[in-house]
Parts: sequence; C-alpha cells; structure tokens
Amino acid sequence: MKYRFPFLTICLMIAGLFIVSCSGDSTTEPEPDTRIDTPTAYTFDSRFQDGVSSVAYSGQIVRNLLVQDLKIFIDNLGKAGASSATLQDLLNFYEYNDNLDLTTLTGAASPLLEGKYSSISTGKNLIGKISDATVIGYNKTADELIREWFALIVANSNDPAKLGTALVYTDDDGVDMTQMINKILLGAVVYYQGTGIYFDGLFARNNTEASGTNSYTSMEHGWDEAFGYYGAARDYFSYNADQLAGGSSDFSRDSNGDGSVDLKSEYNYGFSRNAAKRDKGGTGVDFTKEIFDAFLIGRTAIVNQDRQDDINAQRLAASNVWEKVIAATAIHYINDTITEMAALDANSGPANAAQKNLNKFWAEMRAFVANLQYNPLKIISDTDLNTLATLMGNKPIYNAVGTQEHTDYVNALNQARDIMKNAYSFSDANANNW
Repeated sequence: MKYRFPFLTICLMIAGLFIVSCSGDSTTEPEPDTRIDTPTAYTFDSRFQDGVSSVAYSGQIVRNLLVQDLKIFIDNLGKAGASSATLQDLLNFYEYNDNLDLTTLTGAASPLLEGKYSSISTGKNLIGKISDATVIGYNKTADELIREWFALIVANSNDPAKLGTALVYTDDDGVDMTQMINKILLGAVVYYQGTGIYFDGLFARNNTEASGTNSYTSMEHGWDEAFGYYGAARDYFSYNADQLAGGSSDFSRDSNGDGSVDLKSEYNYGFSRNAAKRDKGGTGVDFTKEIFDAFLIGRTAIVNQDRQDDINAQRLAASNVWEKVIAATAIHYINDTITEMAALDANSGPANAAQKNLNKFWAEMRAFVANLQYNPLKIISDTDLNTLATLMGNKPIYNAVGTQEHTDYVNALNQARDIMKNAYSFSDANANNW
C-alpha cells in the first residue's frame, strides 16, 4: 500500500504532461522556414523590414572612388597641357570632407546616377581609415610615405621640364609615385579595412537583432562592408573576364535599365578587376567566381544564422582568394619588370623616357607586395614578406644587360616570384606567364 500513492501520482503527472503536450501541438503552428537560398547576385532582403534591402556599403564605395580619382588626378599632371598642382589639390582626395562638395573624376558606360561623393555617402575620407602599421621594407607608415610622395609630385608639377610628362610623378630614383600612391592606398586602406577590420572582427558582431533602426544586423553589415571594399558590382557574375580586364567602358553597366550607372551597385572597382585580369592571363584559375561565390554563400549563411564554422569557411575563402589575386598581380608585374629590364643599356636611367614602363611596372610590383602585409588572416608569412622586400629593394635598377648588377637583380626577382609561387601553390605555368 505504501507504494500505491506515489505510483498513482506519477501516472497522473505523465498523463497530464501528455495532455498538455498534445494540446500544445494542436493549437500552435510550427515556425515558418525563413532560410534563403544563395542568390546569384549580391541582393539580400531585410529580416526586419519587409520589402527593404539589408545590403549597405556606400562608404566603401566613396573610398574606392577617392583612391581611383586621386590616381586620375595625378596621371593628368603627366599629360600635355596640364596645370601645376598644389598640395591641397592632392589632400582634397586623401583628407576629403563634404564641404568641398567634389564630383568624382570617374566615368562610366552610362551617365552616373550620383556624381558627387557626398551624394553617395557623407563623412568619408581615406586618412581616417589608413593602417598605422609600418610598411615592411620602408620603416615608415603608409601615411608618411604618401605625404612624402605628394610633396615631390607638387614640386615636380611646378617644374616646366617635368609637368606634362611622366617625370611629374617620377622621383629621382625612377619610382613611379602615382602607382605607389594608388596601390599603397589600395592595400593600407581598402584591403586593410576589408580583411583586417571587417573580416577579422566579424564574429564580435551581433547577428540576432537589427543594428539600431537599420534593416540589417551588425554582422550582415560588416560582411557587406568587406564586400564593398572588394569593389564588385552586385551582378558581378554577369561580367566576363574579358570585359572586366578591358577598357573603362566595360567596368560598369546599366543593369537595371534606368538609363544611368549607380556607382554603389553597377560599377567594378580595382581589386574586382584585378581578379579578372589574372583569370584572363592564367590557366586553371577562376578567382572571380571563387571570391564572389564565397561572398554570396557567406552572406547567405549569415542571414540563415548558420554555424560560425560555416560562416568562417566562407570568410577564409574570400580572404584567401583576395590575397591570391594581389599576389598573382605582384607576380604579373615581376614578369613585366624583368621583360622591360631586358632592354636596358648604357643610356638607361630614371629620367629616360624609354624607362617609363619599367618605372611603372616596378612600382606596381613593389606596392602590391607591400599590400600583402595588411591582412591578419593572410597565407604568406611575415618572414617571406621581409625577404621579398629585401629582394626587390625600394627602387628600380638601370644597369645594362650583361652587367653583374643586372644579373643579380633579375635573379632576385626570380627568387621573389618563386617565394610567392610556393606560398600560394601557384602553378609554374601561371607564375611564369601571368
């Protein structure tokens, strides 16, 4: 008898739980499936506001434009009929503020929807986002280097013998400063922010609730900002490598048929074009597809609130391909530099117009290698980057073919190419032919 009451109590409790469970099942509908499939374009609806996009990265577009427009301005100083520049002219791009109300120098295949920086996004400049790390091989920060180059360009532009020629942006050692400024900014601002800030800090961001009154979570926005720095149009897959590697009229398209090009969504900026160039010049590589796939799949995983491991896999994929694009581009300019050096003779030198291409290719080679340091998720080691800086040095050489100096430097560049080929498992064919 002493066991009968507890047994009855337990039975009633189980029956009650069963009834409650059944009652709950009969009155509550299951949550609808809110997961989305991976799109083919970079378009994602808000989880919080019906009919509203959750994609936003206008500030990154302005910075890509400022980097691009600064190069256009400096390049124009080397053209016939150019007027001299002031330091403020260059700082207007680097330290831009909305009171200047400047219009972009960038053109597109169709009229621009928005031509002024401040109509795209406000409060954006380059100086506020540049890395303060010392540039490997220079013992100076990117900011210090850029300001030095600015001062030299301004001085050269006031020299009638240099204004209107490539010498206006070439220093006494033959360094092409317009290329160095452009590529160092792509590394120390664009690549650094995309990978070193937004990718690296992605998992410290909230992904369960809207960011303030915005249509996106903080994690969604951080991913978008990395994508904005990569600079691809939202319908990147609709372009082929030939188009992206071609002339400026191929960089954009009026995709929505409204008669204009939206610089926020219908234009392809620097790194997104470099990827296509390496695809076109290589064999067995498809950087454009790999990185856009990673951006799309990763953003979809964030919307679906998938496991961190799944999101991280796409974060690393996008970061790694982006890095490989930069490394492959550096190799491309190693090859171009070696080719130009094959024509060096006793008359060669920094101020010789025949060396214009050598100066250009050398600067692009050196600056793209410098870019590689700005990604904390990078594949290549700092040891390798220090070795590359030592092998390349900080200025081109003009010793004639057949001299020991010429042979030694070509050998150093070949060694640098091998270091990058091995670090990224590039094929011999691509390393030799990019």
